[in-house]
Amino acid sequence: MKTSVVTALMIFCIYSFALQNQDFVYDDAEKVKGVVFHDITGNGLYEPGKDMPLEGVAVANGREISITDGDGVYELPVKDNSAIFVIKPQNWMTPVDEKQLQRFYHIHSTEGAGGPRYRGLLPTGPLPESLNFPLYPAEEPDSFKVLVFGDTQVRNKQEVYYVARDALAELKNTDAVFGVTLGDNVFDDLDVFDPLIDGISTVGIPWIYVSGNHDIDLSADNNTDARGAWYRTFGPSYYSFSYGPAHFIVLDNIRWIVDDDERYYRTGLGEDQMEFLRNELSRLDSDRLVVFLAHIPWTGSTAWKSDAEQQAFYEIIAGHPNSVSLVSHTHRHYHQFIDDDQGFPGDQPHHMISVATLCGAWWTGAPDEYGIPHAMAYDGTPTSYTFLHINDNEWKMSWKGSRKPADFQMQIYAPESLTVEETPDMIITANIFNALPSADVRIRIGEDGQWMDMERVRRPDPIRRAVADRERELGDVPWINLWGGASDCEHIWEVKPGLRLEPGAYTIDVTASDDWWEYKGRNIIFVYSED
Repeated sequence: MKTSVVTALMIFCIYSFALQNQDFVYDDAEKVKGVVFHDITGNGLYEPGKDMPLEGVAVANGREISITDGDGVYELPVKDNSAIFVIKPQNWMTPVDEKQLQRFYHIHSTEGAGGPRYRGLLPTGPLPESLNFPLYPAEEPDSFKVLVFGDTQVRNKQEVYYVARDALAELKNTDAVFGVTLGDNVFDDLDVFDPLIDGISTVGIPWIYVSGNHDIDLSADNNTDARGAWYRTFGPSYYSFSYGPAHFIVLDNIRWIVDDDERYYRTGLGEDQMEFLRNELSRLDSDRLVVFLAHIPWTGSTAWKSDAEQQAFYEIIAGHPNSVSLVSHTHRHYHQFIDDDQGFPGDQPHHMISVATLCGAWWTGAPDEYGIPHAMAYDGTPTSYTFLHINDNEWKMSWKGSRKPADFQMQIYAPESLTVEETPDMIITANIFNALPSADVRIRIGEDGQWMDMERVRRPDPIRRAVADRERELGDVPWINLWGGASDCEHIWEVKPGLRLEPGAYTIDVTASDDWWEYKGRNIIFVYSED
């Protein structure tokens, strides 16, 4: 995917999109067939004798999967309001347009889709006689990085500018091979899709946009029409592809429900997406690295529309233990290991990461000297982004604060000053933003102090709580954090050293190590006598 942009290859995908959130019945269904080919001529059109058909490439209709034969031919049933897309194999790339959007799909929709509020998808007319998909050779390394954003969640163009200045400018020329935003790209105003895409395209790598609950048309009366603007802009809301040794599955786990006057969403995939997931995973080796990309966490955030579907989902992915789910939505950063306590049937827990949101707490909070809100997230995590590091069949994740040095990985909280008599009761906390729950965390007070262990606790971040309290006292100001104070943080370590310190200045050093990384932080306290 990280190759030169192919702009001339857009012909086959005009008005392309996916309406996979609707359950299909295939009785007397129309058939679609075509050729997947190496586009040697580079014009996006299949020319027998010039281009080379590709055998063994998967093509899906949002439910079933067909594998091309020796002539590069696939065939699938297709209903109105469905998507047909090629599943990119390793060492091949699909067309990428000038906005870094990949074009690998086609639609069949006689009436289009959309709600009354935003421009949706236009009708696409009849299927072509042969629906062909071009691919291009692209050498993909076994070791690479993926740039991952949590919610950008911009309300307007001003907040697009925050994204650009807070993160995009420093990411130009990144060595990541592609980027991902894990849903809630915008904040209900779907007209902001285009300026956001313009900004993110400046990073210069292909980009995957996952659908979130704020990316749908809330004026629409059903699950399909709610995604009309999404389909017109981004294409499929769920699909899959390979890059290097890893396989990525993009999932749309938002179910839009209209029940009389009630309009709301729940977590869920729907029958067709579940069947696509079964079919896709069944053709992969059970030990292959699989990365699931979705918006809402699978547990603990938003209720599933169907408990039975949640359990069925767990049973499907449990057969692929070498997998990870990257989600967002919570405006917190944490690692969760879903196990039998949550009904997960696997022999080992499933690792899910709620990735810190790039928007932090919705681009609110006091602006800094450059006019950008601090937007500290609920759990004290600053605005930030992450990198997924893949090496052969293994993975790990690193965290980076926006406009902060790479070695800024924790925030240590301790009193600025205290008296000698107060020092034995002093409590010190360290918020280590990306540390795994099993991390070994130690602290030393003073250059000659003894190292001691810190204990992981689940509690609000004291800095976040202090910031929220301070801003509430300011009253009705435009940048107030409207979403309250601090929530419990999953990456706080705490200690009460119980030391009686003599007057002076003391450095506080914290070091942490887990299965992935080592982290270091430092703070300073001042101790005074009562006099």
